[in-house]
Amino acid sequence: MNTIPYEQMVSEFRRVLGTTGFNADDAAILARVFASNSRDGVPSHGLNFFPGFIADVTSGRVDIKARAQPVVALGAMEQWDGQRGPGVLNAIASMERAIELARQHTVGAVALRNTSHWSRAGTYGLQAADAGCIGICWTNTTKLMPAYGGLDKRLGNNPLVLSIPRPDGDHVLLDMAISQFSGGRTGTHKRSGEPFPVPGGYDADGALTTDAANLERALPIGHWKGSGLALCLDLVAALLSGGKTTTQIARGGKEAGVSQVYLAFDLSRVGDSAQMIDSVQEALNDLVSGEMVVGQQVTWPGQRSAGRRRDAERDGVPVEQQFWDQVLAL
Repeated sequence: MNTIPYEQMVSEFRRVLGTTGFNADDAAILARVFASNSRDGVPSHGLNFFPGFIADVTSGRVDIKARAQPVVALGAMEQWDGQRGPGVLNAIASMERAIELARQHTVGAVALRNTSHWSRAGTYGLQAADAGCIGICWTNTTKLMPAYGGLDKRLGNNPLVLSIPRPDGDHVLLDMAISQFSGGRTGTHKRSGEPFPVPGGYDADGALTTDAANLERALPIGHWKGSGLALCLDLVAALLSGGKTTTQIARGGKEAGVSQVYLAFDLSRVGDSAQMIDSVQEALNDLVSGEMVVGQQVTWPGQRSAGRRRDAERDGVPVEQQFWDQVLAL
């Protein structure tokens, strides 16, 4: 796999975004988010995602002039309307406001409706952690998974993020799809032909499969537990934001107008910072200190992406050439 210097990727994204109609400030923010996603080992929501994002903009499905706006203020919680604007910019603004509310109330919440795809969910967990806050956020989606015991797609694959700040910047970051394997990882397996290590879902005949190329319906994590979690995340996001549920989003055809929640907890208002730092580090050290399965390694959430970030900053960002060529042609 080829590599591209991180700043070169940022520059190329900025060029395309500028010619697509974004102003210089917005293009700079978006370019760095997409490049950072690839740098951190999530190309499915970085380089590989970028051409599709540009297609959504040029088709008018994403309104580049629209921005999320506050609708209702409820003390430590606010409702916002994304107005079908760029999901990344709406998400950054929503988490920023949640952090501001947390500075005032210890906890801050923004429930966002009518927004578009936010790319990598973990971006906004890192945003909260960089501000010294615990971050929790999630989104609903259109119908992508069957419920436990079913075969028809009825649930959203609703990504959930939890982040815990660490002083060195290598934050604890749980960024998880509710399917056994995320859509991005499934795409990687399809292109490489490598089988899943465990069944990832059902094929056309309703049989569990490890072959990503034959995957028709993704399997929820934990079977009935993931099924219930996906439903509850969907309903909570829609109810708090006043937005659409997965069922309602799916009626519109291609996914648009999703509902999201952003929570921030300001740790500086909670307790002794040094003690909290020590507690987190003790837990992480204990996690990775036990006996490991042969050929396996225990890591805490976010540890591998932090390592990929450092590798990419030193050696360049790994790219699948077909996607880099698509960007160069834009």
